[in-house]
Amino acid sequence: MIRVDSAKVNITPPMAEAKWFRLVGVNIGNESELYPHGDQVQTVEVWTAPDTFADLSNVTINAILTIIDTGLPDGTLYSDAPNAKASAAWRVIARNCPAKREAACRQIIKLWVKSGLLVHETYHHKVVRKAVIGLRVDAAKRPS
Repeated sequence: MIRVDSAKVNITPPMAEAKWFRLVGVNIGNESELYPHGDQVQTVEVWTAPDTFADLSNVTINAILTIIDTGLPDGTLYSDAPNAKASAAWRVIARNCPAKREAACRQIIKLWVKSGLLVHETYHHKVVRKAVIGLRVDAAKRPS
């Protein structure tokens, strides 16, 4: 993949968003008896990233949100912290949508936090015995 963006914005006006391209091989049609496969040259074509929420129905989203809102069996709430391990909220999405890559799962959690669907809540963590921040669902913003 190749990304084209404004780079140093003090030199050019900023682009609205980055443009993406991917390298593809194009057969140039010079096959022969001695060279049956011919040659290929590389060129670029515009590439659009798949929609982050593709293949996520409201039923699946609500099931994921219920798991996140309930938390782990020991009472620990899920977290959007980048270094979270067992309590990482993105892992709930990954378990329920195995085709989604980690980056997409993390992006979905980030978007849900930004939209207010997932909210940060301070609670007392029984294992570490101190106040920590976890995620809860704002029920009013659940998809219907």
